Amino acid sequence: MYPSKLLLFGEYILLLGARALAVPAPIFSGGWAQAGSAQTDTRREHLLQLADSPALAGIPDLDTGTFRHDIAGGLYFRSDIPVGYGLGSSGALCAGVYDRYARAKTEDLSELKALFARMESHFHGQSSGIDPLTSYLNKPLVIADRNDVHLFEARPWLATPPVVFLLDTGLPRQTGPLVQWFLEKSREANFARQLERELFPANMALLEAWQDAAEYPFWDALRRVSAFQLAFMPPMIPEYLRPIWEQLLSGDDILLKICGAGGGGFMLGFAKNQETALEKLSAFTLVFPFQNGLEKL
Repeated sequence: MYPSKLLLFGEYILLLGARALAVPAPIFSGGWAQAGSAQTDTRREHLLQLADSPALAGIPDLDTGTFRHDIAGGLYFRSDIPVGYGLGSSGALCAGVYDRYARAKTEDLSELKALFARMESHFHGQSSGIDPLTSYLNKPLVIADRNDVHLFEARPWLATPPVVFLLDTGLPRQTGPLVQWFLEKSREANFARQLERELFPANMALLEAWQDAAEYPFWDALRRVSAFQLAFMPPMIPEYLRPIWEQLLSGDDILLKICGAGGGGFMLGFAKNQETALEKLSAFTLVFPFQNGLEKL
């Protein structure tokens, strides 16, 4: 099985070279399954489009012919990862395709990332490759300067660790247009300055605090990231959610940030404790992806 993934930190700005942290979230996953050869639903058509895509044609030693044959025989990708929710549904599929159909596999993380970026471009137009790489390895990864990828290790939390949760906006979204908006916006001088002065250093502080299990620096940096996203990245936050987002910024026990591309699907939240999150956000469906703790993150 190939788990879903969460990009805990570095969403969007990893495309500009900022550090990011991606972790597997096995609460959702996907894997190969076999159906009858008479199956002719849209799922098969989507897989065939992927098999015949230019994105896969350029992957060395990928046996797309056998992939097409297996699809015709009823192979499909059975997944409970919500589509359009920022959890890497297409990344898990790409991981599964590479794992099953690559004749020769590389263990170099940078090479794998580049391969997966090309494969996932079929779905998003432009991809970092992080989602499928995290799903394929099933390990936390830190990414620096776009292509420098290595396994992530963090100190254990001495205090109570932050509770990670996902808030369901109830709105599907498309990643491609949002990524395009951000890339075009980042070429504007004023927005680029705001990124350099505010979001880049806040994101770096956030990742370092998480790695060091430093409670107070973590919450301070998270507040800065959350406030920046609310102020400068409006397409990524549903309009109805913005007042609640701003209200939480005035408190000290729950904060929200974009999950993946944002715009809908899940938003990513951190709380001092689960009970407070459930109480203050009772109007929403919350999912807690790491019920067994953060020891592997």
